[in-house]
Amino acid sequence: MALRFSTGPSDVDHPLLLLADDPEIVRATQAAARGMAHAPQRVADGRTALRHLFGTGTGSGSPPRHLVCQPSAAGSSWPALLATALDPFSHTGIVVVREDGVAMAGVDAVLPRAEDLAQALRAARWRRTQSPATDPAALAIGLARGEITVRYQPILRLSDRRPVLLEGLARWHRPDDSPLGPDLFVPLAESSGQSRALTAAVAEAAFAEMAPAAARVGASLSVNLPLTVLLEQDVLSWLNGLMARHNFPASALTLELTETIPVRDRSALRRALRRLERAGLPVLIDDMGLEEDRAALMELPFAGIKLDRHLVGAMPTRRRARAEVERLVALAHSRRMSVTAEGVSDARLWRAVTAAGADHAQGFAVSRPLPAAALPGWASAWRNGPPRQAHRHASGSASAGAEHLHASQ
Repeated sequence: MALRFSTGPSDVDHPLLLLADDPEIVRATQAAARGMAHAPQRVADGRTALRHLFGTGTGSGSPPRHLVCQPSAAGSSWPALLATALDPFSHTGIVVVREDGVAMAGVDAVLPRAEDLAQALRAARWRRTQSPATDPAALAIGLARGEITVRYQPILRLSDRRPVLLEGLARWHRPDDSPLGPDLFVPLAESSGQSRALTAAVAEAAFAEMAPAAARVGASLSVNLPLTVLLEQDVLSWLNGLMARHNFPASALTLELTETIPVRDRSALRRALRRLERAGLPVLIDDMGLEEDRAALMELPFAGIKLDRHLVGAMPTRRRARAEVERLVALAHSRRMSVTAEGVSDARLWRAVTAAGADHAQGFAVSRPLPAAALPGWASAWRNGPPRQAHRHASGSASAGAEHLHASQ
């Protein structure tokens, strides 16, 4: 039986990985996979398997559909592999194979037989299509029950590829095991007046998990705040209360202003930003794109901007996107603001944002959003990955990146 399953649109883009050194398990997996779009792709060790699951340096934006795993072959990476695969929001399901016929405590596993493995792989093919949440009462109950969880997406400094932030992203793990991403329930929270309750739930969960310095793998935590919450007079008070409760250091916190509500009172926003600035809490503008009203927010005392992933994604093929990113970077730097490029999913985009002068990168070329338990494994896989495999031209070669960019329309 597979432990955790999820699917993408096609087996063609989502290969089957095999981590095993036992010939019996290798043969059984190869036999079980007959008829699938891909033959099993063997990976050498647990750290390589983690890079595929995390998206770290693999050059692919598509996660593997399945990982067939012999636990002893994973070595020290086994806890992170298991944490990632057990995550209900993971795009990869893991099929654990019993070794010597011995069951593993707390883990469903299959015998190394082709028919058992084939059944487990078939069971992992489909999942229910998720629909947006529409019941405010159900969300309120979920908030009260602690069903809101957090996944963390690492953000790297482009100059030295070190982690600087972990963005905490809301997830709703409902009791019927139908997990929802933020686009399926955050609009409901906003329309039903539950934005503050949702923000507090995310912050509390993140502070609890990220309080130990080791959990943050050398980075700070960023938490999203909608405009209505950021403008509240007591936002600093209840944030400080939550941090004190979990012994989370304020020096390791950054806030991000989300983009869902337009700013109508800039004076009120300026005052709110000054209050947070005096308390040592920097605020970033999230999802900066082509909208003029959004760019005008850079006149306010923000600490940095995050470039919208659609704008970043257009850079290799559209001159206007490149010019706009370069303009925003220059404007931000003139105001001593940092620039984070979102949606950096491959080497082309890494080179493009580096050439444009961005400071930080976030996206699948760095990592997919991860549960807290998987972050140490991600950090190890990133540090010990192939030398700049996907990003070997990213540092110290802005001119080469510029040539690449301007060669295409």
